[in-house]
Amino acid sequence: MSLPIVDHPDTKPQVVYIDDKGHEDQIEDIKNAPVEKVADTEAAPYVDHTLVIDEKENKRLKRMIDRRILPLLCLVYFAQAMDKGATSPISIMGWIEDVGASGQDYALTSTVLWIGLVAGNPASQLIRRFPVAKVLAFSMLIWTALAFWLTFSLQVPHILANRALLGFFEASFNPCLVTIMVQWYLSSEQAVISAIWHSFTSLSTCLQSIMGYGFYYVRDSNGGSLKSWQYLLLTAACISAVATVTVFLLLPDSPTRARWADEELKTKFVERVRSNNQGIKQKIWKSEQAWETAKDLQVYALFALTFCQTLVIGGVGKFSALLINRAFGFDVATSQLLKIPVSVVGVCAYFLMTYLQQKYEQTFLTMVGFTLLNMIGTIVIVCVPPGDKTRVGLMIAFLLLQFFGACNTATSVVLSRNIAGQTKKSIAYATTFMA
Repeated sequence: MSLPIVDHPDTKPQVVYIDDKGHEDQIEDIKNAPVEKVADTEAAPYVDHTLVIDEKENKRLKRMIDRRILPLLCLVYFAQAMDKGATSPISIMGWIEDVGASGQDYALTSTVLWIGLVAGNPASQLIRRFPVAKVLAFSMLIWTALAFWLTFSLQVPHILANRALLGFFEASFNPCLVTIMVQWYLSSEQAVISAIWHSFTSLSTCLQSIMGYGFYYVRDSNGGSLKSWQYLLLTAACISAVATVTVFLLLPDSPTRARWADEELKTKFVERVRSNNQGIKQKIWKSEQAWETAKDLQVYALFALTFCQTLVIGGVGKFSALLINRAFGFDVATSQLLKIPVSVVGVCAYFLMTYLQQKYEQTFLTMVGFTLLNMIGTIVIVCVPPGDKTRVGLMIAFLLLQFFGACNTATSVVLSRNIAGQTKKSIAYATTFMA
């Protein structure tokens, strides 16, 4: 596929970019040429209308990006999912009893996390003002500190404060990843790329289940001071620490700031994604874009879909281990292992969503279909009484609930593909993520 890049020097326009205060600065002056204003201060110096990127070169550039950027996106999502989802496997490993939780205390750990997410949503505006990779690395540093704190927290008030702070600093995480994806990938590539890094949520659940199974038996043979669940949390915190250092050192803030790329390569990266009309970095707050977001029906549709699916299955991830163990009647070790096929179904759902989107070109209808599967699974679990004869059927219904995660992939793709303008994107990200 040849990219739509202008290759006629005689019709090459003047290139003008708008700085942080709205002032214009001319990059190229060509007599009697039309003026093209570029509000992207990062990309403007690298705009080259004479550059032609053929299909072979485009594939070479994408392979380079896949090697350098995609693994880091996957690592970030994996580490974040490990931190946020750690309380699920430890809930059946004696953690609830050891910290003295009672009544609604365990449910509150999820509630305060989402309260923190809503409170921290304005932080998504930081990615307009500061280097996106540094914002992400800073957030990860805080996650890591909170993960270590949770490992040694034995009082419910401290745990609730920990989860609220985790939610607050997680608020910028999804907007950061979508912004980075838009910087590097074409719109036509973003569905598959989004499915790949989103699938690492399910892979983190798989690893947590394996660790939960292994560390569960530590309680019988360990003579030290740490409990079995503390080993799991400590391992998750160490993974987060390694991921934080890796992202800080290796993830560039934009294609124009990649230390491993020369000037020619940076220009190719910018020109490669210029047809997206989504920019790389633009710091100016535009009130007209904020007003446009308020009138955009697809933003409301995304909010409604995200809200509905979260309302139906919002507590499933949090209570998954408890459901399998106490409601469905499986023992602790088996409950941990049963989350492995749950993770596999989750991964398959991500790529099924991507396949259906690309085949039928119906993102919203596909999201509606997946949300209906979530609702069916929820209705079965709510209406069918647990017992020896029903627990297999209940487990199948529980597997249906894993399709909710795939809707996150579709949401990210719609936001990255259909929303242009840094101000509008940041508001749309915050709105849908808050749902």
